[in-house]
Amino acid sequence: MNLFQELKHRNVFRVAVAYAVIGWLVVQIADVATESFGAPEWVMKTVILFALLGLPIALFLAWAFE
Repeated sequence: MNLFQELKHRNVFRVAVAYAVIGWLVVQIADVATESFGAPEWVMKTVILFALLGLPIALFLAWAFE
């Protein structure tokens, strides 16, 4: 079984798409909320950083737990 088939079998692609959609939604909500509450600029940067760092973790967990 090649790598592409294995990733498809373990639903890694589905998790990647779902994470991208949910991550985008969280960032959009955080953008509106930080503007509304007058939060410092670093808050939005932190939200984006956590969203980006979470992707490899989510993909690993999808791979490991099928």
